[in-house]
Amino acid sequence: TFPADMDLKGLRLVLDCGNGATYKAAPAVFKRLGASVTTLHNTPNGLNINARCGSQHTEALREQVLAERADVGLAFDGDGDRLIVVDETGVELTGDHVLAICAKDLKERGKLRNNLAVGTVMSNFGLHTTMRKLGIELACSAVGDRYVLEMMEEKGWRIGGENSGHIICLDQTTTGDGIVAALQVLTAMCSAEM
Repeated sequence: TFPADMDLKGLRLVLDCGNGATYKAAPAVFKRLGASVTTLHNTPNGLNINARCGSQHTEALREQVLAERADVGLAFDGDGDRLIVVDETGVELTGDHVLAICAKDLKERGKLRNNLAVGTVMSNFGLHTTMRKLGIELACSAVGDRYVLEMMEEKGWRIGGENSGHIICLDQTTTGDGIVAALQVLTAMCSAEM
């Protein structure tokens, strides 16, 4: 799910695995792609999943990104289907931000089908404005990743998501996957640097 002609060499990432499902896979994936990785909350014990960590509690991640002068922080929830991003200044980016970043990158690389993406009726007004400025049509489904997926499948669209961080990259998988979504964000970052 990451372009074969790219790598993450030179990028400093901080991951918050929420003491959940991504605790082994996420660090391995990003290290294998060449990133320097610091991992937080990667010692699940069956009781500490999402306990003041992960995508819903990014305080420690934001602090660590700043302390390490990292390029980006990636927070996953306990079951690994959500992604919240923290930029290099410690600012949290929501799922709406991630959707806009990924849709823009896909459009610029000629891979956004019909210049369409799917959000929900809860999508931020700023997302609608941004997508309009980018020349991308934003369709809105009912709240819930299953409704986002239904609309994407019905229309044959590639990307959709929710403000909560559930991002579906239909060419990659049929469900929200935080690691896959993170790889799409990092693809956008690497593409922008080229």
